[in-house]
Amino acid sequence: MMDVTKIQGLLQAQGLDGWLFHDFHGRDPITRDILGLDGKSHPSRRLFYFIPAGGEPVKVLSAIEPLLLDGLPGRKVLYKGKAGQDEALRRLLRPGMKVACQYSPMGNVPTASTMDGGLLEYLRTFGPELVSSADLLQHFGAVLTPEQVESHRQAGVIVHKIMDETFRWVRQSLEEGLSINEWDMLKKMKALIDREGVILDGPPFFGVDDHASDPGYEPKAQGSYPIREGSRLILDFAARLPGEDSVYYDVTWCIQVGQAVDPEYQRLFDIVWEARQSVVDLLESRLAAGKVVYGYEADRQTRAVFEKYGLSQFIMHRTGHSIGHACHSVGANLDDYETHDDRQLLPGTMFSVEPGLYTGKYGVRLEFDVHITPERKVRIYGPIQREILCI
Repeated sequence: MMDVTKIQGLLQAQGLDGWLFHDFHGRDPITRDILGLDGKSHPSRRLFYFIPAGGEPVKVLSAIEPLLLDGLPGRKVLYKGKAGQDEALRRLLRPGMKVACQYSPMGNVPTASTMDGGLLEYLRTFGPELVSSADLLQHFGAVLTPEQVESHRQAGVIVHKIMDETFRWVRQSLEEGLSINEWDMLKKMKALIDREGVILDGPPFFGVDDHASDPGYEPKAQGSYPIREGSRLILDFAARLPGEDSVYYDVTWCIQVGQAVDPEYQRLFDIVWEARQSVVDLLESRLAAGKVVYGYEADRQTRAVFEKYGLSQFIMHRTGHSIGHACHSVGANLDDYETHDDRQLLPGTMFSVEPGLYTGKYGVRLEFDVHITPERKVRIYGPIQREILCI
């Protein structure tokens, strides 16, 4: 159940007077998720639920639909018509109040922007300062339990087992003189995944040679490149254990088939490795000093490394994403490229760090998952790629 005491503690810590939820025809997924309304009838009139920083929550409902929030704590205010709704909200939202709601200034955090612009205009007429609930939302879905972290670690053991078996299959196939390609490798991985029983949100991503320079490439039966001695390979693989609370493990590795590494491939690998490590250094220094790191700052950190080498034009995506039960979860992303994520990277959350460069001929991305522990330490659960893997 929703924990009002927890929410009020967070509101007080952030200097907020309350958190306002709203729904109409089931259009606000955040409200329905946080308040536990999924599976229940959708309101045909506007409903509001206000949790103050102290005191009793307030339900504002149409007199025609008075029972929709009966499963939640708080006193009930029923309104009749537009004038009645105005009066109820005027008494609730007073000038000078600082109230969180589901929006993000300039749309910087799309996952938190579920309240439409017209409603924001309407609510502001009552005088409160409306602020984003984006950081509050991280505490409901992004902060992981010890059991969830352990499920992530266990998933990682299986992910690396599948990767190792796949690489051995590549080497054995070549030594036996067999002709294999990207499509064959995908089929091999799918068989291993089915055997292990892990859950994926999509097929593993990988590409050979210049296919690796397309972050959205997926092997097909037709047009797949052959895998042979001297091939370069990128593999992005994410999986979780079965279960409603399990958490994804998501990594990307760079591979050379054979022992002779292309010098330019090595150079780009070293730069991407430096960029990835720079994020860890930023996190560790800030956390040790009791300071915060925002998602956009981590993204800027990797871009600064790429700019130093004159390679920023080869960036094609953000540095990382929140990880939870969904591979791309509800917490802060490491992003100042696709969006401007101004949320804090909170203790208890997990996210990928996966800077990449895509030159057209070469694609290099290195990814591991970082957990900021409740004690403000940086933890990575699983092997860390420090050099190009030669198979």
